[in-house]
Amino acid sequence: MTIKLTSKDDEKRAKIFKALSEVKRIEMIRYLVQHPEHKTCGEVGESLGMDKSNVSYHLKILYEADLIHIYRRGQNKYGQLREDTFNAFLPGFLDSL
Repeated sequence: MTIKLTSKDDEKRAKIFKALSEVKRIEMIRYLVQHPEHKTCGEVGESLGMDKSNVSYHLKILYEADLIHIYRRGQNKYGQLREDTFNAFLPGFLDSL
């Protein structure tokens, strides 16, 4: 498979790799892959044994790297994978988890 990316994508590529350089964030992505039904950010953290501030910090980094989408429904925030970003920059990565 050939991926055509240009040098203008370098900044985004660097953000993605920085976001994936932390084990907890990879665990969060794995959790979202394994639980495709919509989970609140609190449920993600609770399942991984993380406190609320840690969850918020790591989700923010994943969001800024465009790896997840965060949306609000009522009082809850939900995290959802951005599969388009993974497919464009890291094809096959999600399948490896």
